[in-house]
Amino acid sequence: MTMLSVVLAALFLVAGIFLGIRLVAGLYSGLDLWYTIRTAWPVVLRRTLGWTALTGALLWLIEDGWRWWFVAGMSVYLLVYVGTCFLIIRIAARKPGPAPVVE
Repeated sequence: MTMLSVVLAALFLVAGIFLGIRLVAGLYSGLDLWYTIRTAWPVVLRRTLGWTALTGALLWLIEDGWRWWFVAGMSVYLLVYVGTCFLIIRIAARKPGPAPVVE
């Protein structure tokens, strides 16, 4: 593997992570702007469709050998995101035990 191949693989991995972040943020924009959805729906639609279309276009345009690195970056971000959400829910869901009996 040449130095150029390593750099390109790293760039595609970082691009996958970045677009994974932007894709999730675009999908959450509907929830973020729900309080004003009557006036903000064009923004929500533009963000959701824009990031989805950009990600799909890159997946279609990237060659097979490099597509794996791009998808790996998106997968790494998704696993970290879901794992973090799971940990936060598990930590926040802990209820204190019964109070000790003092005699």
